[in-house]
Amino acid sequence: MEPNRSPQATLNDLLDRILDKGLLLNTDLIVTVAGIPLIGINLKLALAGMETMLEYGIMKDWDEAQRAVARKETERQTPTLGNEEEIIFSVFGSHWYSKGIYNNWRPGTIYITNERLIMFRKIPYEVLLDIKYEKIKGMAIQEKDHFINGTREELYLVLQDDEMVRLHTTDVLSLKKAMENIITTKGISLEDNLVFPVDDEVLGEFMKADEKVTHSGKMWYRYSYIMEGTTHYQWKPGQLYLTDQRLCWWCDFDKKLLFEISTDAMVHIAVQDVQFGTAPIEEKSLVLLYKDGQDNQVVCFSDNEESLREWEKVIKEQIGDSEKESEKNMETCPICGKKEKRETLLSYGCSRCGWMSHRKQS
Repeated sequence: MEPNRSPQATLNDLLDRILDKGLLLNTDLIVTVAGIPLIGINLKLALAGMETMLEYGIMKDWDEAQRAVARKETERQTPTLGNEEEIIFSVFGSHWYSKGIYNNWRPGTIYITNERLIMFRKIPYEVLLDIKYEKIKGMAIQEKDHFINGTREELYLVLQDDEMVRLHTTDVLSLKKAMENIITTKGISLEDNLVFPVDDEVLGEFMKADEKVTHSGKMWYRYSYIMEGTTHYQWKPGQLYLTDQRLCWWCDFDKKLLFEISTDAMVHIAVQDVQFGTAPIEEKSLVLLYKDGQDNQVVCFSDNEESLREWEKVIKEQIGDSEKESEKNMETCPICGKKEKRETLLSYGCSRCGWMSHRKQS
């Protein structure tokens, strides 16, 4: 790089010079205060385009290291395949992962090769599924409830060890056909009449042996929690169940019951407008008044209005049946006429006049 001086140089000339030939600065700088030198600076600076830098052997190690990283990242854009393995079909999708305390849909790219089914994600680099076709016992498309689209199709695979694999894509049918074509070509026979889960899988986790579900469906629950002394509300997705014994709500994400009351505790049900989140917009919600000991409590659920009206009708019928059953168990005090539950009146007497059953007295 030879020195060059031009008093008529413009900014464009300076940029061309930097990118083409580069600039070298060699400066000695001394900082003084009141004539006393305090700081000395010896500055040597090379400023040029990368091609010029590499031509003069500057930053060569850095450039080689970066190129190696880039090559490695390019190689990791797809999963590692065998010598004679080739990709037949690929689509972006997700699969249901449920092990330990972690339960969630994990996204990635599904690859159908001539040897296996692979699900792979680039960042972080990980093979999420690796299934040989010989391990698949059967498969079927199932329609499942979904909070965004109402319902959606999922591909269920049953493996030889009876493990269940759930996959979802925007085109589940094409994924299934691509797998069937490869499996047929390889001469593998899938079993017929396999049992696939069509009902809610979570019932066995909390349902009692003598309990019967009378109504169920997806439903949002207005969950309350206290933070820094203030009550906050959050809508969570899950499943609402009405049985012959209780009303309960199952949280899909937390995998547990977050709300349950006995059917006898339900007092009143109505569809009303309730504010959704922090936005000043009200949505139709199912508002239930129930007894918690001696106190009245309110709980809110939400979904489309058709579903809410159906739940309102079902719970009203349940409340009416409970009231009729409760009337059957009532007795009147023979002295003052106050109505009490039969068991309470016979065991403890009348709370108003103090009358006591002769059975209790004896």
